[in-house]
Amino acid sequence: MKIVILDGQPQLENKQWAAYINTLVDRLNQNKHQVAHFILKDMNIRHCIGCFGCWVKTPGQCVLKDDANEIARQVIQADFVLWASPLVLGFPSFHLKRIMDRSIPLVHPYFEVVEGEAHHLARYKKYPVFGLLMKPGESDGAEQLDLVKRIFARTALNIKSKLAFAETTDLPANVLVEKTEAYRELVFQPDSAAAQPLVMARIAPPKRLLVLNGSPRGKSGNTPIMLQKIADGFMSAGGTTIETLHLTQVKDQQAFAQAYRKADCVLLGFPLYTDGMPGIVKEFIEVLAQFENRQENPPMAFLVQSGFPEAAHSRHVERYLGSLAQRLNSPYLGTIVRGGSEGVRMMPDSMNRKLFKALNSLGAQLAQEGAFDPNLVREIVSVEKFPAVLIPIFKLLLKFPFTQMYWDSQLKKNGAFERRFDQPYLEP
Repeated sequence: MKIVILDGQPQLENKQWAAYINTLVDRLNQNKHQVAHFILKDMNIRHCIGCFGCWVKTPGQCVLKDDANEIARQVIQADFVLWASPLVLGFPSFHLKRIMDRSIPLVHPYFEVVEGEAHHLARYKKYPVFGLLMKPGESDGAEQLDLVKRIFARTALNIKSKLAFAETTDLPANVLVEKTEAYRELVFQPDSAAAQPLVMARIAPPKRLLVLNGSPRGKSGNTPIMLQKIADGFMSAGGTTIETLHLTQVKDQQAFAQAYRKADCVLLGFPLYTDGMPGIVKEFIEVLAQFENRQENPPMAFLVQSGFPEAAHSRHVERYLGSLAQRLNSPYLGTIVRGGSEGVRMMPDSMNRKLFKALNSLGAQLAQEGAFDPNLVREIVSVEKFPAVLIPIFKLLLKFPFTQMYWDSQLKKNGAFERRFDQPYLEP
């Protein structure tokens, strides 16, 4: 059996983690498995830049030239892939999240309906089964572990596969070997009970707002457009200062952290990336670990937008953001979730008038009342999840070429249309 271990150990040495992974690798090798162990922090891997080149220019292959391409090749040719990482502020490390972001060449930009939701079409006939190994921190209880499991189960589903199991390093390595060898018979089934809405705080109306743009596209993404509409509303209703920082400038992480420390109020926005935050955002979050026990951290509000039409895809990461604010002792002002946002940057303002007006109003509410109106937050959602009665219609529509018109036009523009179903990582 071919096994790939994506090891997201952080920069700081963790001898217990390294010893566990080494024992796991040794025992898998002893059992005659072919194991590829990638220690991600030691490799040349860039953050995804959100260019969609892997979908419209070099179909199925990332345009960035670094070690992530070889990892993708090994992953798609594997039988089993283990996502492995200690938790840092309640989530696997940015090293692991970064390589997961670079997995989107493995699927196709076209949509299909899976379990009543929009998901990407498979590019390959066969995908590996996934497992998740975590080392919890002192503050990571059962609820946090379950949340991470749910997010990774959705990621496995989006990579056209399943999550066989989610375990911690409390499980002996030899038992994890047995579970890995039995991966075909296992599947992680999280509790399907609906999560309760998160409580949104109300604070004294702030005058200064720190806006953190977590779009991998930097200033050219959909996220900064939406963040700017909130900021405009904030300034129109009594706000005095807006400071906007772009997290693509990863070398400025400590400057970002100090801006957070001094802020009156923070608004962090990003696109949904493999069912969580982009790697650049997780890298920033890890810098905030230095403030975990600080009592005077600023209130935090969030924006999560997605290309998927349904907001339901973003609900698990919304809960993570609530837990992050709690861990940082930051009043949680809420998360604005919006699906179907990929076209915002390409549409004239007139087509986004309703959305922009609502975002503007939320910014004004923050400046005037120190809180978001929950009803308006729900209104911005647009579509939470398509009703079951509409799913057959949705499936039928996806059979018509016009539903994939944007992707086809970009492929044709780049002379790549005839290669749109290429499977480059099957090649040696």
